[in-house]
Amino acid sequence: MGSGVKVQPLEKLGVMLLGNGNGSAAEVDREQVIDLFKTYGLVLFRNLGLDLDGFNRFTAGFSSDYMSYKGGGYVRGTIKGREADETLLSTRYDYGREKQDTFGLPLHGEMYYVDHRPVMLWFYCERPADKDGETTVCDGSQVYDALSAETKDLLGRKRLKYMRQYLDGEWQVIYQADKIEDAQAFAESNGLKVRVDHATKTLHTEYVIAAVMKSRWGDRTAYINNLLPVLWQESMGRKTSIVRFEDGSIVPQSIVDEVAAIQARLIYPIPWQKQDFVMVDNTRVAHGRRAFEDQERSVHLRMVRSVPF
Repeated sequence: MGSGVKVQPLEKLGVMLLGNGNGSAAEVDREQVIDLFKTYGLVLFRNLGLDLDGFNRFTAGFSSDYMSYKGGGYVRGTIKGREADETLLSTRYDYGREKQDTFGLPLHGEMYYVDHRPVMLWFYCERPADKDGETTVCDGSQVYDALSAETKDLLGRKRLKYMRQYLDGEWQVIYQADKIEDAQAFAESNGLKVRVDHATKTLHTEYVIAAVMKSRWGDRTAYINNLLPVLWQESMGRKTSIVRFEDGSIVPQSIVDEVAAIQARLIYPIPWQKQDFVMVDNTRVAHGRRAFEDQERSVHLRMVRSVPF
């Protein structure tokens, strides 16, 4: 790095590149960033003085194969004023409402319920919440290493199965399709088993995947999946999205409690500052969010399907 950028370790996970805010973004060494990313799984950039347009130009130097959120489990909008760019997403879960939802989210990997999911994520903080609202991160390889031998054995033998039901009016939004046949085709191309109830125009999907797997970089075994968010939704009464083991059995509460306790020890809440952004290995590092109240919080997401390194 140039003299205007310092590399500092973060607590528990990753490193921070701290600029001087005076044109220091130009001093960032791309190859060194890639090496840090591969090693640590997360790189936080601070005080580089980049607005959203600057962030877009900077990240284009590392990745260009961006994804939309088609087929995602929630409803996310593109950034206001940037509707032509379907890849810069809001982290709001607002379903078209004027006010955004502000609930916290358990740690999870992004889109671990479809075949085609991002290998890397970029988060950009346009405006932090005035209190709370941190994006949380956790090294899934550290979580796996801390699991009991019994849990490692069970998760190595039994895969997870995500089962979802989309009513008429829902699948059109999730799959960005007017015809249910088009939604079905897209889901099936993503590795999902699909059943269509034509009488009610309801789409039923199933997806099976391991709860632990090798990371893309570093050959680490990581606990990374969408188990806890879906179980949380179930506990809140949402029965149209559930998760079980592949054989239909319920994931034991003892495993859920063990994972949650380990994550609580290893979790790192990113203390957002305006114009911070972070590079996350989605094959290793889980992310979530702390609850907040400030409706002006604005954090954006860009998902990367593939990278040339």
